[in-house]
Amino acid sequence: MNTSMPPLNALKAFEATARLQSITRAAVELHVTPGAVSQQVKILEEYLGVTLFIRTSRKLQLTDLARSYLDVLTESFSKIQISTQDLFDTVDHSFLQVRCGTSFAQRWLVPKLPDFAQKHPQYRMRLQTAIWPTVTSQSGVDVELSHGYGTYSGLSIQRILKEHWIVVASASFAQKHGCSLDLEQLLEAPLLSTFGYREGWQRWFSSQGVNHSQIVSSFEIDNSTMALDMTLAGMGVMLGLDTYLQDKIVSGELVQVHPYQMSADCGLYLVLPNQGIKPKTKDFCLWLFAQLAEHPNRDNLEWLHS
Repeated sequence: MNTSMPPLNALKAFEATARLQSITRAAVELHVTPGAVSQQVKILEEYLGVTLFIRTSRKLQLTDLARSYLDVLTESFSKIQISTQDLFDTVDHSFLQVRCGTSFAQRWLVPKLPDFAQKHPQYRMRLQTAIWPTVTSQSGVDVELSHGYGTYSGLSIQRILKEHWIVVASASFAQKHGCSLDLEQLLEAPLLSTFGYREGWQRWFSSQGVNHSQIVSSFEIDNSTMALDMTLAGMGVMLGLDTYLQDKIVSGELVQVHPYQMSADCGLYLVLPNQGIKPKTKDFCLWLFAQLAEHPNRDNLEWLHS
């Protein structure tokens, strides 16, 4: 084996492919073609004189030696990235950059951020939101709070909130139609839901033995905040996640009109790069865990990086 430094492009191509377990995703991250990634990985294998991947028809499988090499490269690239930011900090890099779903930001995170600012005045924050965050990489982001199903390859993840689907209506709707509605009454009511989830009214009814092909929502909305606003306006009965609804139930603005709670497959995930964590990221995560410590839906709040 050549004892000089391996080609940097080949190392980057291998590290991204092994971490993401996909040549295609590595190509997207590196802004090159899949063919270029494959060629660079082949160059590295020839340089090292070993096979790094066992190639099957369905997926790439790392050899034991490649898996050990991946850990070394990921740590090394992480140290270079962090050191570069520390030494050559710019106005843009000085931000703590947080990305999360729009509804979670509006309904839970933003009202609590003054506490973070008071405890950590040394940090500036840049908050990015999206209706449906798609986690493919941590490029430009220090920490992500993603509401979904935990399918984030090549990243460190842990579910921090587990949730339930509950049925609510506005206080005025409940006063007019009843604070407790049975299944037959619900079938006749205008139904509201948030689309994009695996679960919905059909599964909620089915889990109680009601299998009806004509169970459809009168209104489908692409985010929980708007669905909640429409429910508060008295437009119907909403199937929603309890995380977004509990404060309105406590205030009396919403009424849970049916007692059944269906466990949600989805949850809120903390998503971090699978590499060295910056101090500002750790400070934010530990603050977040403290805020969630008394949350009824809290899940795993153990810090996942030492």
